[in-house]
Amino acid sequence: MPDRSAHNGPTDAAGDLADSLQALLRTLPDQGSYHLRHLAALACSLKGAALGAREFAVAPRDRRFEHPDWQAHPLMRRALQAWLACGLHYQQWLGELAIAESDRARLLQWGEMLHATFAPSNLPINPDFLDRVRQTRGASLCQGTRNLTTDLVLDRPLAPLCADTAFLVGRDLAATPGQVVLREPLYELIQYRPTTPQVHARPLLMVPPPLNRFYLLDLTEPTSLVRHALDAGFQVFMVSWRNPQAEHQEWGFNRYVGACDQALDSVSQLTGGASVNLLGVCAGGVLALLLQGVLQRRGQAGRICSASYLVTPIDGRLDTGLVRLLGPAARQQLRSKLWRHGYLPAADLARAFSWQRPAEFVWPQALDRYALGRDPQPRNVLAWSQDCTRLPARLVEDLLDFFERDPFARPGSLIVQGQPIDLSAITTPSWHLGARHDHIVPCANSFPARRMGGEVTFVQSHSGHIQSLVNPADHPDAWFRAGPLTHDRLSDWLDHHPVSPGSWRTGWSAWLKPHAGALSAAPSELGSASYPPLEAAPGRYVLQS
Repeated sequence: MPDRSAHNGPTDAAGDLADSLQALLRTLPDQGSYHLRHLAALACSLKGAALGAREFAVAPRDRRFEHPDWQAHPLMRRALQAWLACGLHYQQWLGELAIAESDRARLLQWGEMLHATFAPSNLPINPDFLDRVRQTRGASLCQGTRNLTTDLVLDRPLAPLCADTAFLVGRDLAATPGQVVLREPLYELIQYRPTTPQVHARPLLMVPPPLNRFYLLDLTEPTSLVRHALDAGFQVFMVSWRNPQAEHQEWGFNRYVGACDQALDSVSQLTGGASVNLLGVCAGGVLALLLQGVLQRRGQAGRICSASYLVTPIDGRLDTGLVRLLGPAARQQLRSKLWRHGYLPAADLARAFSWQRPAEFVWPQALDRYALGRDPQPRNVLAWSQDCTRLPARLVEDLLDFFERDPFARPGSLIVQGQPIDLSAITTPSWHLGARHDHIVPCANSFPARRMGGEVTFVQSHSGHIQSLVNPADHPDAWFRAGPLTHDRLSDWLDHHPVSPGSWRTGWSAWLKPHAGALSAAPSELGSASYPPLEAAPGRYVLQS
């Protein structure tokens, strides 16, 4: 268990903010003229806003200000312009200030959160709110009050993104036919029913992140990566992680990688002893990378014939809103809470991800539910995103250590299953997907650079972290870049690989086919004598609260 006395200062995120504010105050004597110059520029912009000028434009994809009154009504236009001016000048002021990068990043993140909180769309002058009150003759206010009371009684930390009853897992979501063929304390192994008369001999094992339910990869038939792989002729298996309890607090990298190793062996036995194509997603990709490193050291690298990594942080130096807020005091507070409860609660995880983008995932939902009195629209991706799981204390500790130390940059510095991990020694071909607008694992962190050995292919998707994973092959606006790893820096790689229309999925399945072996008749039955079917997919663990 970690030493909880390592940090002697404040023991929460407010303590980190206080430290950064103190650092900001210390810049006043030496950079006084700089502060005054930016303050004067802000005052000038605010004066222009008060006089009705339209100096600043709303971001093209910001739906909060689509109502025409935001530009036509004098009061609303002035409020919007003043708010935009404050946000822009705040970023410019901090961006050029001589201050430690960690303090700058933290102050920028807190500023973004406060800026989203005080958006004029959250005020009673919002024209959507005023129109709704007039149209419903005040009934929307009564419904909003009832919604707020309900959420307070249910102890919901945020307004729900989607109604709890909008979708049913196993019927509306995660409905691809299959069977659970193995159930262990940590995971279930699902074998999916082939959809083609012939299948490739070497199977595909998918390892999802333990942070969420696996069915983002099998959301609906048009968006399902599982279905796409089945239709391409692959034998597909899925790990479904258990939602841990307090007694599972010691489940960490060693235990999860051991589970992946066991699942890999089971899939091989179920398919006649063939080597396996491995696919890892986000934190599940980290587990898959660690498994590859372990097998390489054991001389068992041949058990994996190819590896695909989707939005996986092979570079642990993340620069995201969540990381910026996790300063020393916040990390100490988190560690104390982890070992007190034995796990990180699902609500904390959902809240942390939502507050990375409050303008998208906090305030619009609160406005709709409490001010406009409307229920959230049924969207399958949002239903999945709020279906979070707990995380064992040891796994969170291991992940924190991973992102603090970035061990893949120093081969041998991370020990898992008793083996030093050196990804550069791996010779298995690998395929890596990064997402252009990823706010959880930025594209640069998915870029393998020279950390990964073997033949490496990199692909950039046009969308974000979640959207890239549910990007169907017939998406009309999708595009991607793809090619071998020819440069050490993402920017240089992008300059040499042009955009191709369509979804990355078609290119991925074409890349995977040469590694998947010859075609033969698809099995008529799932499981085997050693792995009898236990339960229809999606299984039991994905339904556990």
